[in-house]
Amino acid sequence: MIGERRRPVIDRDLVVRATLAWLLMAALLVIAGLPAIMGRQFSEGDDIMRLLEVRDWLAGQSWFDVSQYRIDAPFGAGMHWSRLVDVPLAAVIVVLSPLFGQALAEHVASVIVPLGTLWLAVLLIGRIAWRLCDEEATGLACLAAAIAAPLLHQMRPMRIDHHGWQIVLFMLAVNALMARDARRGGWILGGALALWLNISMEALPMVAVFGAILFARWLRCWGDRQWLVAMLQSLAACSAGLYLLTRGTTPSLPMCDAMAPAHIAALSIMAIAATGLGRIEVPRPWMFMVLVLGSGALAGVIVLLQMAPQCAGGSFAGMDPVAHDVWLANVIESKPLWHHPVTLIAQILVPTAIAIVVSLRLAARSADWLHRWHLEYTVLLLAALVLAVFLPRSSGLVAGLAAVPIGMQMKQWLRQLRSLGRPGKQAMAVAGMTASLLPAMPLTVLMHATPSHASAAKAAPAIASACDVSGVLPSLGEDAANIMAPIDMGPAILIDSPHRVVATAHHRAHRGIGDTIRSFSGPASDAHAILMKRRVGFVMLCPEISEVRFYRNMGHDNLASILTAGETPDWLMPITHDGDQGVLVWRVIG
Repeated sequence: MIGERRRPVIDRDLVVRATLAWLLMAALLVIAGLPAIMGRQFSEGDDIMRLLEVRDWLAGQSWFDVSQYRIDAPFGAGMHWSRLVDVPLAAVIVVLSPLFGQALAEHVASVIVPLGTLWLAVLLIGRIAWRLCDEEATGLACLAAAIAAPLLHQMRPMRIDHHGWQIVLFMLAVNALMARDARRGGWILGGALALWLNISMEALPMVAVFGAILFARWLRCWGDRQWLVAMLQSLAACSAGLYLLTRGTTPSLPMCDAMAPAHIAALSIMAIAATGLGRIEVPRPWMFMVLVLGSGALAGVIVLLQMAPQCAGGSFAGMDPVAHDVWLANVIESKPLWHHPVTLIAQILVPTAIAIVVSLRLAARSADWLHRWHLEYTVLLLAALVLAVFLPRSSGLVAGLAAVPIGMQMKQWLRQLRSLGRPGKQAMAVAGMTASLLPAMPLTVLMHATPSHASAAKAAPAIASACDVSGVLPSLGEDAANIMAPIDMGPAILIDSPHRVVATAHHRAHRGIGDTIRSFSGPASDAHAILMKRRVGFVMLCPEISEVRFYRNMGHDNLASILTAGETPDWLMPITHDGDQGVLVWRVIG
């Protein structure tokens, strides 16, 4: 049976070592990100939308209603996000607002919440090394985690969306695999995975991998069957509880991009099948186990598709075709790893390759449960790497995992370094070790300290630096109006004004995304019809951002080309303003 070192759940020395590593990186992140922090430049539009979700909730919008009524104007759009991520942000804002005002409280929350998330991640990573090895390896694993660029990217100041919490819950699930008691470990694992699924359905592939690992434990030893049984019971029960907690009992449309009753029903069927099989005391042949559990899984999938048949087409089934083919197909963060810069590829592949080799060596040198644990850890590394290759924004998961074997290997390297007599050789060895583990680290810290956006035409420049809309908004008046603007400009307009926008880069607002693309890339007459249908009061764009250049390349006589050339249709009137002169604004007059 899988075991762990006989240590308490948490230890003061572990917390101290993890905190010291965290303080080092938190200080560097704050220093490197100081311009973005002082300028309140969020990392992505998702971070702005997360803050708007919190604002709306604190302003009286129902806990169960996460719709954004100011996007896809004038209709509004339902969002699939979880309220759970809003809680720590809201807590900080509520506590600090009486002292500093809400604006400054929001600013402070946007710095300390992601850094707090980083501390939790480093602590959970260090705890794995602390269970397996000694205090020195624990400190080195924490240090390796604190300098893992893909992990830091999701937990730096102003990065308040849900990706950092996904990493925390993933590392909690890995910690649960080490529990001495199968039932307790399975329930903690299932609870962590249920929380992760409630936040993002991107967890599904790794949920399947955890299930496969526990099934392998069951196949190896019938006495370990409680691992999978408890995990599935917890996953189903906690998912149902979290759904009621965050969505309530009000009937809603079937969803494929968030946990819904159809998914919970499928999980419940699988849990029932595993529970029934687990009650058998006498071991059964592996074919019988596969037949029972496979039948349960198949029945669950059938029920899921019966309750929500549209989910057979994936999370993006039913999207506006223009939004799908022009916008979604070109969102850079959703493209496979080979479409990304070499620096990012190196930051993901090099440390992970080292970690996999180290983990396999540790397995070869170990016996009994420790041998099996390192093999399971290698499986997790490989699975997380595959996920990172096809979905690079998930690369923080594999970066967190890789930190543990890297920390163990660093301990061995340092021991070897101490045996080298000449200081010069020691310095050269340290430099080589650092270069192999931290490819492009200085560049990465600076690069990830600056904002970035996903756009409809590859990666757009940071809106805050290339297209500052804040100084333009007062010229639009105080009454809320509907604004047609490029997709990536939407969140920047919303955060500092009462206005509504036709589109932001969120697939639940796909109708607005499709109409925005059609408006700017098509004939002016078609754009006019769309603006009238949506009761748009203003049109806004920045000629130099990549999204607008993309529209201009789609036709020489479309609305984007006409407006950037200085021509104005007779149904638009230019608006003068005192803000960034790179932002062009027109009032719709007919």
